[in-house]
Amino acid sequence: MKRARVLTEERIEKEKQTKSGRRHDVHDGEVANLVLRVGAKTKVFVLMARFPGRIRTTRRKIGVFPKISLESARATARAWNELIKRGIDPAKEEARSEREKRLEERRVFRSALVDFISWLPDRRYTRHVQGDVAVIRRELLDNPGAAETLKKPVAGVTRPDLGEIIEDVAGRTMSQAYHLFEQLGAFFRWVNSPLRCDFYGILVNPLEGLKPADLELWKNARLHVLEPWEVRAYWRAASGMPYPYGPYFLVLLLIAERRTAVAGMRWSELDPRRRVWRAPPIKVKGKLVEHLVPLSDQLMDLLADLRHSQPLGHGDYVFSSSYGQTPINGFGAATNELRAKAEAALREIDPTKIMRHFVLHDDRRVDRTALSALDVPTDVAEGILNHSKKGMEGLYDQFRQIPQRRKAMAKLHDRLGEVVAGSKEDFWEDEPAGGSWDDFGHRPVKIEKEAQGSRRQRP
Repeated sequence: MKRARVLTEERIEKEKQTKSGRRHDVHDGEVANLVLRVGAKTKVFVLMARFPGRIRTTRRKIGVFPKISLESARATARAWNELIKRGIDPAKEEARSEREKRLEERRVFRSALVDFISWLPDRRYTRHVQGDVAVIRRELLDNPGAAETLKKPVAGVTRPDLGEIIEDVAGRTMSQAYHLFEQLGAFFRWVNSPLRCDFYGILVNPLEGLKPADLELWKNARLHVLEPWEVRAYWRAASGMPYPYGPYFLVLLLIAERRTAVAGMRWSELDPRRRVWRAPPIKVKGKLVEHLVPLSDQLMDLLADLRHSQPLGHGDYVFSSSYGQTPINGFGAATNELRAKAEAALREIDPTKIMRHFVLHDDRRVDRTALSALDVPTDVAEGILNHSKKGMEGLYDQFRQIPQRRKAMAKLHDRLGEVVAGSKEDFWEDEPAGGSWDDFGHRPVKIEKEAQGSRRQRP
């Protein structure tokens, strides 16, 4: 049998295409079972062999010329022949290699973090998902200082790697570094669980046993509460701002709810007949918890004025810059305007006072502190803030205390109105009977000495 000529790139290019429906084979003289199949439109490299599991010799496509070169086709053919000799099907080996490659890619720190972010909305506690995802993206995925560490396999990430990233973030903002430490801890617990450790190839948690203090991290608990004169200035400033942010800031102070929840308030959620706001359920410990918010006279009047002032065809969102189609968002500029107006208002109310920096979440702290000052029971006050009951009590006691909350809210808003009007100096009742220094110091001060017992005389 005549030996096949060795194929060359030039010879392949000179091979003429066949007529439609016909094709012919050109064997390579260097790799015996490598064949070039010339058809009407394409020239395809194939390997002729008896593949494992097959009875007869069959052809298997390697690639189309010139997308794949002759040398590449020969290299593939030789590799496939070696696998066939070992009883391995090249297609199955290629699929296995592809799976291994994808698995290695998923085991990279960056890819594993992306998987973690995708899982976060499915975890049991989801209220802070948005903020958690934001800090992971900002301080890890989009942080140039973390780029090299993100290229490592998850199993290859070390304590020093993480410590360097956290230290860099702490140099810019301590609060974000603390938050990042918490999220990294959550990530490594997630990836190191028995359900995932094998897939990600990790057996050791590099943050195991570490506390924030070990990395010189701390979290400042905000304790700021607006003083009565600051509340007056806040109210006057918000009252002077137009819709939607002015009324929003007023409702926020009255309703004691989180800013995002109030911003997303819908008219369809408000029940004027029962005077409650059926706030959207939030996911707490894996359970959807409905929150009913009683509406006081002050809140009902505020919301009714808004309802009547909105044009015909206004959408369902109470506070909106798009005619009710979407809720307000991006509170930064509006909050800065509120602070500036509050400072100006306080200068008019009392030039001797200073308006301290405040954030919108301070409104909840004002309301909670005022409820304690008004002797509202702790469980009722905590229920108003939608803080869930703990332990067995939270499991069995499902009473919402709506009547008690309604009375407490009415009491709070009545006193808030008095504080804003200036008829009450504070939220609690106190009769100090004070005055100026001239009213004191003119009465004799009597200090009675305790009678001393008789001393035992020496014998």
